[in-house]
Amino acid sequence: MAVVSSNSRPQAKSTPLTFLGASYLTPSLSRLSNVVQHAVAARFEDGVEYETLLAQNVGMTGLMVFVRKEVRERIRWVETAGVGVGVWEMGNKGAVGARLGVLGQDEEVVPVTFVSAHLAPGEDEVERRNEDWKSICEGLVFTRQVSSSEDASEESAPLLGEATEPTSIEPTASSTPSSLFSPPSHIFLAGDLNYRTSSTSPRPSDHQTWPSPSSDTHAFQFLLASDQLTRERLAHRTLHNLTESLVTFPPTYKYSAAAQAHAAAQPGGKGSKPEEPGSDAWAKHRVPSWCDRILYLPSSNPRIASYTALPVQPSSDHRPVNLAFSIELEPAVEVEAPFKVGTDWKERRAVARRLEIVVGLAAYLGWTWEGEALLLATVVGIVGVSLVVRALLDG
Repeated sequence: MAVVSSNSRPQAKSTPLTFLGASYLTPSLSRLSNVVQHAVAARFEDGVEYETLLAQNVGMTGLMVFVRKEVRERIRWVETAGVGVGVWEMGNKGAVGARLGVLGQDEEVVPVTFVSAHLAPGEDEVERRNEDWKSICEGLVFTRQVSSSEDASEESAPLLGEATEPTSIEPTASSTPSSLFSPPSHIFLAGDLNYRTSSTSPRPSDHQTWPSPSSDTHAFQFLLASDQLTRERLAHRTLHNLTESLVTFPPTYKYSAAAQAHAAAQPGGKGSKPEEPGSDAWAKHRVPSWCDRILYLPSSNPRIASYTALPVQPSSDHRPVNLAFSIELEPAVEVEAPFKVGTDWKERRAVARRLEIVVGLAAYLGWTWEGEALLLATVVGIVGVSLVVRALLDG
């Protein structure tokens, strides 16, 4: 099984259009799907196939799940969830989740949950990030997907974000909302969590002390010692119940335009290993930080094969991270939820969705040539009608 968490912004101007629906993400998601298929073909022998189980988004945060065909046959049900956090709880920041009911040992269905999250940016916004995590715990409610061929009422349609393949949903069987920590599930959470290694912006000369990405792991220890995520998590102020494998890779943010250009110039091909950027790898106005992380429930007891950063990308100032692991499909251990699900989660989600549509329409009218043409035609039509009406009145 392969899971892709996406929080990037390839084009800042176009991202609000995703509020109108997942169709505006389709080109990016299709490219990711093609990359996965090419990687599978290069890595495995003939006969190994992965298929896209789901592609879900909440505004600008996305999640894709790929499974082998033999695993797909063991998935009994799929639940999805989405919540916006921050300004008006729209999907500019937020989380999207998928919970799979997988047939495990002793023919028992075992829930496995994957969450993609994007928290507030800024060196000094630790409390906002902690609050975002609280909002995710209170508003990330999972609903059961049913066949798209079945009719669904207006009330059962997704309110924040949409699946790339149209589906309808219905509440889970239990009267209690299915939240992040209830019922018990194996949980893996990934994303741009945005926790930094400094609470202030760097001074003009600070970048001279930052090691290059190719430096030995020990060279980054002075930065990792100030990691906000580790500090806040151990103090039980964020990411409650979750843990992380040992970080041995260089910071994942913020890479300079020179580093991205360096990445674009690297030769491709099977077996080629990209060269790390040099001393100009870091943007000088941000202290290098491990913004991009993957955490999990320790009770899931995953066997970690690797936890590492992928090469610098030509299209992003973030560096993706990868966690390769396996787990036993045994019933998950129950843990106490740090926050209760809000009783008004559904109403708040509906309000946020309406606001997203307004912002998305504004972006469409102002930032796309189709929207600008439509707006111009509307204005011309209004002016034309008013002139005709005036001429008739004057006559």
